[in-house]
Amino acid sequence: MKSPKLILIILFLMVEAFWSSRAGLVWAIENKSRVVSPYWQSDSGSYSFIAVSHSSLSTIASQVGLVINAIQSDLSAFGTAITFTISGGSTERIFIVRTNNTVINSTSISSARFIVGTTNFKHGHIRIEPVATNPSTAVGTNNGRRDVTMLNFWGAVIIETNTTGFAMEFIGDMHDSSATPGMDDTATVSGIN
Repeated sequence: MKSPKLILIILFLMVEAFWSSRAGLVWAIENKSRVVSPYWQSDSGSYSFIAVSHSSLSTIASQVGLVINAIQSDLSAFGTAITFTISGGSTERIFIVRTNNTVINSTSISSARFIVGTTNFKHGHIRIEPVATNPSTAVGTNNGRRDVTMLNFWGAVIIETNTTGFAMEFIGDMHDSSATPGMDDTATVSGIN
């Protein structure tokens, strides 16, 4: 009778040890300082476009550094992540394209930024992180924060043959939704800190 109980206890401890070592992975990305988009794609007939705008609000620093990663569905990087600083009142354009795209490339659009990867069909999610180690700390003369969640993001997946496509959603940016005052206390709230 003691053997089955002992086996169950050992199995429980093994499962607990396995899951507890991975529990930290759930908290690897803080939603208070990161922006994500659940889908992008690129292949021989499509690419993804993202625009980032700095709205110059009084609570945001005049310059915000950010890193944009295009993560494939297998969790590997699609091309090299791009890092840049955006200044108040400006908009930056980012393209996620295949290698050797003859129309959308750094020669034809020299003012844009590019994440370039394979010509095969790839898709995944976008992760946008701050360069600042503590984006919620106020800096500069206007006491603004270097917080990527205070920037505006919008984008689309473009199908090249007929220049159609669909919009990309960005979670955690300036336009993210939040709970209304009429919702009960258990409703989660997201958006600007």
